[in-house]
Amino acid sequence: MDRQQQRIAEDLSSLIAGDVRCDPVALSIYASDASLYQVPPLCIASPRDRNDLITIARYASEMNVPMIPRGAGTGLVGDAIGSGIVIDCARYMNAFELINDNLVHIQPGVVHAQLNRYLKTQGLYFPPDPSNTEVTTLGSMLAIDAAGSRAIRVGSTRDYVNRLEVILADGTCFEAGNESLSILNQPFATGSGTSLLNEPTPEARGEHAKRTILSKLSKLLTDHAALIQEKQRSNIPNCSGYFLKGIKSRSHLNLARMLVGSEGTLGLFSSALVHVSPLPAHRGVALLLFGDLASAIKAVQTIIPEQPSACDLLDRRLLSLARDADPRFASLISPAAEAALLVEQVGFSDAQVQQRLHNVTLAVKNINSRVVVAMESNQPDEVDFLWSLPQKVVPSLSRLPGESRPQPFVEDIAVPPECLYEFSQKAQKVFQKHQVTATLYAHAASGQIHLRPFLPALTERNAPILETIARELYQTVFALNGTISGEHGDGLARTAFIRSQYGDLYRVFRQVKDIFDPHNLLNPGKIINDDQHITIRNLRPVPEKFPELVDLQLAWSPQELQDEAARCNGCGSCRRQDAGSRMCPVFRIAPDEEASPRAKANLFRSLLSGALHPNELSSAETKHLADTCFNCKQCQLDCPSTVNIPQMAIEAKAAYVSANGLDHTDWILSRAHSFGALGSTLSMAANWAINNSSARWLMEKMMGIHRDRKLPFFSRRSFLRSVPKKYLKRPRPGSDPNLVI
Repeated sequence: MDRQQQRIAEDLSSLIAGDVRCDPVALSIYASDASLYQVPPLCIASPRDRNDLITIARYASEMNVPMIPRGAGTGLVGDAIGSGIVIDCARYMNAFELINDNLVHIQPGVVHAQLNRYLKTQGLYFPPDPSNTEVTTLGSMLAIDAAGSRAIRVGSTRDYVNRLEVILADGTCFEAGNESLSILNQPFATGSGTSLLNEPTPEARGEHAKRTILSKLSKLLTDHAALIQEKQRSNIPNCSGYFLKGIKSRSHLNLARMLVGSEGTLGLFSSALVHVSPLPAHRGVALLLFGDLASAIKAVQTIIPEQPSACDLLDRRLLSLARDADPRFASLISPAAEAALLVEQVGFSDAQVQQRLHNVTLAVKNINSRVVVAMESNQPDEVDFLWSLPQKVVPSLSRLPGESRPQPFVEDIAVPPECLYEFSQKAQKVFQKHQVTATLYAHAASGQIHLRPFLPALTERNAPILETIARELYQTVFALNGTISGEHGDGLARTAFIRSQYGDLYRVFRQVKDIFDPHNLLNPGKIINDDQHITIRNLRPVPEKFPELVDLQLAWSPQELQDEAARCNGCGSCRRQDAGSRMCPVFRIAPDEEASPRAKANLFRSLLSGALHPNELSSAETKHLADTCFNCKQCQLDCPSTVNIPQMAIEAKAAYVSANGLDHTDWILSRAHSFGALGSTLSMAANWAINNSSARWLMEKMMGIHRDRKLPFFSRRSFLRSVPKKYLKRPRPGSDPNLVI
């Protein structure tokens, strides 16, 4: 911890009710997300409420330190990492309140799936559906204008925002909604405070800031109305750059719609008022299999007129993973299938849904008689099962063997749906030119294409291929009037290409940034950045040689440990808290990033790459992180990439003990078998001690076992020794087993 970090930690800890950490271990686990990038922050601040957020912003502004808001850290473009104060809004700010049947008030750390589970009891839901719904926070959905498979029917997050509570870089706070421009002509009452200087109240400062922003923004939008109309597309999902089209009418300017999708570069969101909708009464899904990818893409144009609520496309590689992941999919999906379409319809009755699904399959069969309807259902359990296909399979791409990995950097392209086939053909030529393969998953009816080229670990030597492939693909995207980012944001991965997409409109984006954040303190480097090679900066380091670590205690080499840690792509699935998941029970109780299984992988990746000093492996912070794992192995079972996190946790614990030894309590408890055998031999004395208050006081001091903890009594004979020998014999083959209990 350097002097600046120490000062920030001391200052902020005394100013906010939340947590502040600047130790190297904490910084290493917040240095990455689910993207290709790694940037160590200066500090981690976890605010507990709006007042903490305001205080952090004021302090950062005074110290000229950047702020990077963060939700679950599952973004694919590096939009929630940076060298500054990373503000973890997911730790504490997760309250919500249903106002009425149309509105819910939420804090940024509310998890999307948890909100919808509650709303379901009221017959409601928040419609945008990001794929990682079990861990995605509402704050991150607001930051990138998240959409999902059903965007063609329900739209994106922006369409459901009523009002936002916004905190500017200097700590000024105001509410942003669809603002009347008439207030610009009304007299402004500054209000007064209680100080002798008669300073304006926080509310008055916020109102003044909002009026100033409205005035400047209104003029900017008016001056460049024609350019905005020409450059910003509205026929496809598009979250690239700042959303300026259609937010200003003659009498109003919708600040809330504009701020959604700004990736924390214009303001921090402390809360939001969002619209909710009645749950669809009935829904059904059909899984259609095709002999080639081109046929599946062409079928999308036939399905769109049937007004599906979703139409997702999966390629051969994803179908193969599905067969391996679940025997039910193995029986449904033929190995001959090269592509599949997952089509959903909703309606007011089961009969209507069935008819709509029938219309879809009939329309597809009219142009392709060889299509196979693998499954068609409107039963809720079966519908959920079919939707688990993309939800489970896409994150499991990292499980595939080989040196080349699926890299997310062009995974959010969107083109008009009628151009899907043309784009896929031209994209294939780009990949062939560079001798790489790619996997494809698409929200096809919306024109959103999630491509992941397979590339080896990215280093300084081979990183330019990433930039070259992106540039060539985006040239095709621009020619088809598409966008480089449909729903995942720009971040570090795509900011360098925004200027190419928008041309002269980029200068307007820069002016918008200057209006809201003139000192560039809010998530700097995202959306507005002059570095044309930012895409290949700050990539996760891949070590060519390993530092001299404390000797590894388990039977693996540093390279094997590095390979295992690198398999964790940071998807955040280990942050799940739903009852149906077997994921980390510790994280359910204490949903802190440090308790998440991926934190252990991030720790070792940082150690092996040299980003974290080897001495940190024997630090108290590392021990605390490792102690959040009690080796139940549930994370390894449910991890899409089956990363062996439990063994990493054991390695961390063993390394700490190797360097520091065991404390007195751990030394005794690690020999429980020996002391248990002794207690059984001396059972009368041991059982007396268990019930004796003085003896229990002594045990608490010596062993760390609380005096009020109920302990089992010792028996002179163990259970196995008490069982008659005839019950312990191995049964003969074919004989009935002996029942003991």
